[in-house]
Amino acid sequence: MKRLFTLGLALPLLFTGDLLACRYSVRDTGFVDLGEGSYRLILSGRDLGALPDLYRPLAATSIFEANMSFSVRQEPGMGEPTLTLESPDDQRLLINKGVALPTDALGAKALLESVATSLSRVEILDGSLNAFAAVVMVEGSRASDNTRVRNVLEAAIQEVSRMMSTMPKPVTTPPILVRITRERLAHERVALWGLGFDPDPAADPRVAIVFGRGRRLGSPLEGPLITQTAVQERLVIIGQDCECELDRAWMKGPVMPARWDALRQAQSARSLGFDPENPLVRTEISRIVLRGPGEGQRKRSPKAPLALGYSEIALDDLSAPAPEVPETSESAAPSTDSPATAPAQVQGNGSANRFEGLRRVLWAVTALASAMVLGLAALWWRRIGREHG
Repeated sequence: MKRLFTLGLALPLLFTGDLLACRYSVRDTGFVDLGEGSYRLILSGRDLGALPDLYRPLAATSIFEANMSFSVRQEPGMGEPTLTLESPDDQRLLINKGVALPTDALGAKALLESVATSLSRVEILDGSLNAFAAVVMVEGSRASDNTRVRNVLEAAIQEVSRMMSTMPKPVTTPPILVRITRERLAHERVALWGLGFDPDPAADPRVAIVFGRGRRLGSPLEGPLITQTAVQERLVIIGQDCECELDRAWMKGPVMPARWDALRQAQSARSLGFDPENPLVRTEISRIVLRGPGEGQRKRSPKAPLALGYSEIALDDLSAPAPEVPETSESAAPSTDSPATAPAQVQGNGSANRFEGLRRVLWAVTALASAMVLGLAALWWRRIGREHG
């Protein structure tokens, strides 16, 4: 009899537990290609001569495992030979042009390698793969500001490391700090540009938080906006469930241009417990990230609810979704949607609604089945009682 009662009470939990749980954390989503497209390395000009024959085979090996492609554009109306890197959202970075563009194999190979990888990008990717995340600090011109920001970042990292064991999917290694010194700025132009910074030197320190295979979380922070609270709150986001009520824009930051080789890919699959390149995984995480907040669900920024463990909600929020309000520069996550991704988002919303409807139907069916089990158990108990007088 007790077993029947236990079964009746447990059935709803057994069927709805898997539906309500999230298999992936925000950090996990950073290792998955969401289909934004790759960077384009373009050799262009009016008269390129032998440059295409020189650069094509070298690019095939240098950028083979980077998230970029190589192409040649040669038209009469163009100017001198130019090598340009274009982002998926059509931003451009000049790599080299004119007489400065190498015309020998050794020089061209070195230039292409500098586009595909660099010391700081290797350190960033190693950190985001083997640790919780990488906190990238670009030093400014004033030593006192650099010292202040470094102390702020180290304090935020230390605080988040204490919280990691309580996160939905803990990571053993805390975030790492990657410093790009002023002496290295000239060698890290591609990295800085890919993280959303002006590649030229700046007076104020700058900070970006990177997770997964080089995906930036939110917008960069600069100067006085770099506070322990701001950095800590953003780091906490990375440890949350990907299907919680966070604004999905936090998970759609750009992926910096860099080489992600087969060794890193295999290591990520082992450490995550799933293959990020699996088509089913990519489809599932793309649906989660691109669909946006659920129906009637507030977009949540990384404020006190995540960092401090509580939240406040107005009574009006119980009956209607909160209106959209402009986000401040400190906590705003950049909108990375483009015409290319808009249809995917619509499709993701449709999948989310179907999933929510299916979950409600299954819950109703299992609740009804549980009630029937309890009813039959009660009748059986009454019958036994009558037979034994």
